Amino acid sequence: MAAMVGTIAAQPQPAGAPAFEVASVKPAEGGGPPGDMPHNMDPSPGHLAMRNVPLRYAIEWAFDLKDYQISGPEWIKVDERYDIVAKAAGPATDDQMKPMLQALLLQRFQMKVHKETKDLPVYALVLGKGPPKVKEVPADGQPGLRGDPNGVTFHQFGLWRLAFLLTRRMDRPVLDLTGLKGVYDYSIDISGLGRPGDDNPPGPSIFSAVQQDLGMKLEARKEPVEVLFIDHVEKVPTAN
Repeated sequence: MAAMVGTIAAQPQPAGAPAFEVASVKPAEGGGPPGDMPHNMDPSPGHLAMRNVPLRYAIEWAFDLKDYQISGPEWIKVDERYDIVAKAAGPATDDQMKPMLQALLLQRFQMKVHKETKDLPVYALVLGKGPPKVKEVPADGQPGLRGDPNGVTFHQFGLWRLAFLLTRRMDRPVLDLTGLKGVYDYSIDISGLGRPGDDNPPGPSIFSAVQQDLGMKLEARKEPVEVLFIDHVEKVPTAN
């Protein structure tokens, strides 16, 4: 069952709508992979830079979505890459620039999209019977991940980061439904996930590891998830 949320299409922006003062969108000339999470590569307030990124990364960041919340042609995932550089009229945060990037993508790629809420099969990360095995820490340092044969240690991350990692490795999205909103240090053995083609991973199942290492549970269920459907999009952006 799906519920229509709304339709968004490329169209002239009303007066006063947020928009970049200048912007360049062009096919990238090549380079390495963009990493595992879309982000603004320019730390200067009011400046945006995404270089050598698939269109899906830009859409994720602009609409504040996860990759499983975007349904569109396969080429937006990897095949085509773009350099997107823009500047607002004045200092602006990333959150303030996201609607600007939405408008830019809709216009330059002639995108027509709509949103629906659909019940999707997911794994829900929920609290167990006892206290969670995470340590709340101040959010004034540099978050980081450290991997070793025994698993992964998350430093100064919310549980959303674990959900993101597991979503990339499992057969359905993982949603953080723990209700824990803080920043934490925690570790988990993910060796049971194995590697592509590994039929006998060495470690415990991820379901057991979540319970043993974090005092939480992964439950298979269906949950309503908002999905952005791309009805039309051009590979070549309009000229700057």
